[in-house]
Amino acid sequence: MSGLFAFIAFLWFVLAIAVGFHAKGHDRSGLLWFVVVFVTGIFGVVFYLLAITSGTSNDSDEHIPDSGPTARNFEQRVRNQEALFLAVEEHLRNHGVVTKTGLQNTIYPEHPVGYESEDDWWDEFLHPELEKRDDFERMDGIENGWKLAGDD
Repeated sequence: MSGLFAFIAFLWFVLAIAVGFHAKGHDRSGLLWFVVVFVTGIFGVVFYLLAITSGTSNDSDEHIPDSGPTARNFEQRVRNQEALFLAVEEHLRNHGVVTKTGLQNTIYPEHPVGYESEDDWWDEFLHPELEKRDDFERMDGIENGWKLAGDD
């Protein structure tokens, strides 16, 4: 009987730890949720599940590329990203074509959108976004060359 009690206590503790880590990974207080589940058991788990599905989460269903680990404010991130693409578009209107290196040298310093290096900025954000957008297209014959769509 004491073995069963020890097993249940162990599972209770593991469940509390799991909820704490899950909460911490979703910008909630991991310690608070650990304590709630540890003290209340399955009732705390149910309460946690209700809390994370109630719509008060900071997570968004729409995927906006992360603007770096220090950028937390969603609206500011979106504004920064919009300003970046306006700068890329303006640069292309003025110069016709731009390469990865050109973008890293001219646009990145003013619009890093949370990235700490030009390579991360290009690899994790700008390049994938340029590929998805209809208003930009690759330049034939120029490695990592980009132009405004429809410009010849």
